[in-house]
Amino acid sequence: MDSAYEHCRNRQGLTWIRPPYGDDAWLVTRYEDIRFVLRDRRFVRTPPAGADEARITPLPLQDSILNTDPPQQPRLRRALAQSLGFNAERVRDLEELAAGESRRLLAAWSAKAPLADLAADYAKPLAVAVLCPLIGIPRQDLAVFLDWFEGFASTGLPAGTVESRIEEISRYTGRLIDDRIHRPQDDLVSRLAARLDRDGGLSAAELGELVNDILLALDNVATQLTNACYVLLTSPEHLRELREDRELLPAAVDELLRYAPFPSHVTFARYATEDVEVGGTLVRAGEQVLPALPAGNRDPARFAAPDRLDFHREGNPHLSFGHGQHHCMGPPLVRMLVRVAVATLLDGPELKLAVAERELPWRADLIIRRVESLPVTW
Repeated sequence: MDSAYEHCRNRQGLTWIRPPYGDDAWLVTRYEDIRFVLRDRRFVRTPPAGADEARITPLPLQDSILNTDPPQQPRLRRALAQSLGFNAERVRDLEELAAGESRRLLAAWSAKAPLADLAADYAKPLAVAVLCPLIGIPRQDLAVFLDWFEGFASTGLPAGTVESRIEEISRYTGRLIDDRIHRPQDDLVSRLAARLDRDGGLSAAELGELVNDILLALDNVATQLTNACYVLLTSPEHLRELREDRELLPAAVDELLRYAPFPSHVTFARYATEDVEVGGTLVRAGEQVLPALPAGNRDPARFAAPDRLDFHREGNPHLSFGHGQHHCMGPPLVRMLVRVAVATLLDGPELKLAVAERELPWRADLIIRRVESLPVTW
């Protein structure tokens, strides 16, 4: 965790910042202040006329469910939730798929020379195996999405390059939707496409935006799985603790999500529709605030010894899935995948990093926290 977040939490009020792109904004770093902003209806995603959203990427987010407010936003979320159908039976089916795939992956690389990359050989293919059929993405097209995501999430690419990558994936999304309209399958894109132009359903533009948003989940989940593996490998005493007591796994999953969430920076800006006091600071109408979710996860006012990984933590209302009307819709799926991935590793050989921790390659030019490779031996 960046020590600057701790400094901001400890000072009075919010922190006025100048981001790399967009207008100046208030940075929100304390847990209760973040929750307040994310649930209070006086803060919205729609910017006032002439405003430029504060951000760390060249282009602001456009054409996304994450960029909408009521009444459009709850209607889109309802369509997505109904199409996902994350009931207990559906999650169980996905868990069986994930468990089988994780065991297959483990057997494949553990049978070879004692060297593997948990990012490339385990976390990423596990996410792909579960999410590609769920969403409706042909595996052979995966590289297109990862290239697009890096364009969306990059903090260093020129704006023109980002625009061209987003246009490319939008064209692909259009072709995928058209295929599912005429040849529906048992996947999320097909179920969303069935809502096209129905009463209370989706317009063509909304359908394309939702599918684009869903594609983000693939890389995010793979990153979260890799983060969990990284934390356990660099904290072998906690890995041993899980080997000795599997009952700790559910609590360990949420602690891993709190301790090392894939978002490494602020979430999207919210605009005050009227003067609102937040954490002792008066935010004027039209000003924007940037909630820093990882900073809230390390707030000692909410979490005892927040910088310590603790699988015995009682209650863990972390902010890694967000909060309020824009909270993530996939917590059951993410929790299940992390739990299955870790449980399968516990059944395998005793792993250890194959290189010194300082030698692990990290990406510093994305809005997510990502270790590029995680070489292990046993």
